[in-house]
Formats: sequence, structure tokens, C-alpha cells
Amino acid sequence: MGNFMLFFSLGILGDAFSKMFSFLGDIFGGLFSFLGKIFGGLFSFLGNLFKNLFGVIWDVIKWIGKVLAKLFQNLLDVIIGFFKVIYALIDGLLYLLYMIGVLAIKLFLVIFEAAKVLYSFIVGFVKTLGSLAYSPRSTGGNGYSEMIGKLFKNLEVLQLNSVAYILLFVLWFTTAIMAIKLLSSIRVGGD
Repeated sequence: MGNFMLFFSLGILGDAFSKMFSFLGDIFGGLFSFLGKIFGGLFSFLGNLFKNLFGVIWDVIKWIGKVLAKLFQNLLDVIIGFFKVIYALIDGLLYLLYMIGVLAIKLFLVIFEAAKVLYSFIVGFVKTLGSLAYSPRSTGGNGYSEMIGKLFKNLEVLQLNSVAYILLFVLWFTTAIMAIKLLSSIRVGGD
């Protein structure tokens, strides 16, 4: 009977340990389940907290970036506008200098051409007056120079020889007076 008791006491002992380990398993399982729920909730709360906190921080960083971008864009627009005005002013001044140069060249050309015309007029007037020489000898029908003689010869058809000579002299003389008046009305340095 000794064996039976031994099996019986082992069965009671095994049953007691089984219940004890089952009880401890339930306690520790409940404790770990409780702690898991608490820490899971805590970590979930902390995760959501940091997620929202970093979301707010990221939104603040984006807002600051947008504000700085608008500020620098406005500042850049002001600087670009300032330099556009400076560029337009320089462009206008250079164009003014260019146009003053063009005007000076055109004025020089006009004065040069007027001087050439005046020189030609004076040379022509002097040659004409120089060709009006009376010689007592006869050289082709009249006593004047060869050029006037040709003019008289061509005007003999109209019989206006003496009138043509007087009109020629009056024409040259009037032109000379008008040229002298024109030159005397031009003042150096303006009015």
C-alpha cells in the first residue's frame, strides 16, 4: 500500500502544484495583461502626443518658412524694382547722351554744308566779278569778258543783252547780300 500512498500523495502534490502554477499563471497573466494595457495605452498616448506635437512643430516650421519666403520675396521685389529704376535712369541718360551726339553731328554737317555752299557762292561771285572786265579792244562783238560775251551772244535772239547783264549783276549782288545777312544772323553760342 505504500506505493498507492506514494502515488496518491504525488497526485495531491501534483494537483496542488498544478493549481498553484495555474493560479500564479492567472495572476501573472492578468498582471502582464494589465501592464500591457496600461503601457500600451501609455505608449499609444505618448505616440499620439509626440505625433501631434511634432505635427504642430512641423506646421510652425512650414509657417515660418512661408513667412520668410514672403518677406524675402517682397524684399527681393523691392530690390529688383529699385535696380530696374536705376537701370532705366542710366538707359535714359545714355540715350540722351547719344541723341546729343547725333544732334552735334547733324549740326556740324549742316554748318559744313552751309560753309561749302557759302564758299562756292563766294568763289562764283568773285569769278563772276573777276570776269567782268572791260577792255577797249573788241573781242567777239563787245568789250566785256568772254563769259559775258557768250551770254550776250545767246541772248541776242531776244535782244535783251543789256537787260540780261543788269539782271545777272542784280541777281549776284542780291544773293551776296542775302548770304551775308544769313551769316550775320547766326550767332555763335546761341541767343
